[in-house]
Amino acid sequence: MRARIPIMLAALVAAGLTPVAASAASAQPGDTVRPSSAARPSGSGSWQPEPASYGVSTPVDIPVRMDDGVVISTEVVYPTDPATGARAAGAFPVLLTQNPYGTARSDPTAAGDYFVQRGYIYVASAVRGTGASGGQVSWFGQRQGEDGAELVNWAARSLAGSDGRVGLDGCSYLGVDQWFTAAAVGRDSALKAITPFCTDSNFYDDLTADGGIPTPFVAGIAQGEPRGPQDNPATDPQSVTIAQEADGGARSYDNSYWQSLDIQRLMPQIVANGIPALSEAGWNDLFPGGDLGDYVAAQNAYFHRPLTAPVTAGEPVTGRYQAIVGPWTHGENVDGAVLENIRLEWFDTWLKGERTGMAGTSAPLHVFENTANQWVDTAAWPPSAAASAYYLGAGGSLSAGHLASDGTGQLSWAPATAANSLTYTSAPLTRDAVLDGPSDLTVYASSTTTEVELTATLNVLSPSGAVVKQADGVLLGSQRKLDQAQSWYGQGSVLLQPAHPFTAGSQQPVVPGRTTRYDISLLANFTLIPAGDRIQVVLTSQPPANFHAPLTPTPQELANLANGTYTIDSGAATASVLDLPLASPGQFTASPVNWGPSS
Repeated sequence: MRARIPIMLAALVAAGLTPVAASAASAQPGDTVRPSSAARPSGSGSWQPEPASYGVSTPVDIPVRMDDGVVISTEVVYPTDPATGARAAGAFPVLLTQNPYGTARSDPTAAGDYFVQRGYIYVASAVRGTGASGGQVSWFGQRQGEDGAELVNWAARSLAGSDGRVGLDGCSYLGVDQWFTAAAVGRDSALKAITPFCTDSNFYDDLTADGGIPTPFVAGIAQGEPRGPQDNPATDPQSVTIAQEADGGARSYDNSYWQSLDIQRLMPQIVANGIPALSEAGWNDLFPGGDLGDYVAAQNAYFHRPLTAPVTAGEPVTGRYQAIVGPWTHGENVDGAVLENIRLEWFDTWLKGERTGMAGTSAPLHVFENTANQWVDTAAWPPSAAASAYYLGAGGSLSAGHLASDGTGQLSWAPATAANSLTYTSAPLTRDAVLDGPSDLTVYASSTTTEVELTATLNVLSPSGAVVKQADGVLLGSQRKLDQAQSWYGQGSVLLQPAHPFTAGSQQPVVPGRTTRYDISLLANFTLIPAGDRIQVVLTSQPPANFHAPLTPTPQELANLANGTYTIDSGAATASVLDLPLASPGQFTASPVNWGPSS
């Protein structure tokens, strides 16, 4: 087999325990249950991963023609008789992955060997416009979903050895395309389950822009894609996106194009098509906790609730849509023993009809609690509505009580220089607390220019002086308009996750000299903060070196930002404040399932 291809993280670089056995239960796959402390239902018998009973064939190259005439390249790997090397007798379910990083043909199939050895056919296809596939490459979207749907139909009905049941597998780009395929297959499809690992939710907000400022993400992915024989990198649809982001064109804003790629918006169709999904991401991923939006949207779509509203404690949930968020970077441990076993259990549940009990869970969200070093199963996200307010004060104070002051310092923005910073630190916590969700930093500031760029980093400081980053966020001042309907609020109507439209029409130039409110969304985390540790917020005019993503402001944004000076205010009516979700540690107990390595 060929070496495994790079995933999204590598493309960006180019641009600059086995699970505790689950018990069989009276609950059947897809049963709806209300939240409880049980991670999985109890019963007689238990699932264990099958031994490697089969060998792995040499890849078979099969071209598949799409409805528009474009030919997609695939490699097919079959289970074999270990004694003879011949293809194993009988029919098997099929796992399909769609990959844009293949070299000569398609995705190397070494990552599928684990499943082939346990009775699955594995198909790796090259996304149109890449590898040996025809057509022009685009940045995900409906056409790639349609290609996926046609490949599912072919794998179920035409592929030799197939038993007619198909699942989707893959991480990163290979994970994201699963969402589009699941939306495109229609009802009563041969597609029975997907495992979109290493994925995000809303491309504009998560990866291709941050706080309204474009990133080089799409351009980085383009550099990692070997172009197909019919693709023109200068004119393909993906190149249009790259160019418009760079020069401030239509796709530098959250317009209809990006909304069509928002996985959350696809979820009602995925749910209507009846496709169960197990997603995965990491707290240190390209976009930390990126699949949390998918989890929320899937649960809400299933129960016909507002799509992007929080899943609150006590609301019904379904085990058909589960998510894992671990202490990992992008793609880390995906092909390790624990996560391979978990994916096998998911596929055995839905493609082979095994009574694993996995789908009967009442707590379908599996999150690693950092510092506590334990897995926690929950239904709600965020798990608790409790929130605390910490006010930014003079002298670098971060106070649980509002202490009004005329100002707390200045920041300046200059091109090609290191960002200066303002640091605010709280008194030591008097009791343990769990940071359990996203948070908001509301900053009141005036500027000497018509644009503002404010970056915030949330840290925890130990008594020994160690500083551990928890979250960060950024906001372009002209995109400060708050979408209250889409924002999340905690107890006492405390703002916890501000949402902004980020459209061309929502722009509001900054008025020089006027004190203005800016709500910076800080990424979600799930961390035990011991008593004695302190909370810290660092404000900068430009992203610090440890910011989660690089930013590439457009030429116009750079011109408007140049040489600006910002004065941070925290007066009686203009209180700059950190709204932080803090819950009691007693609310969370360790999961009986190991959902992955702790590092």
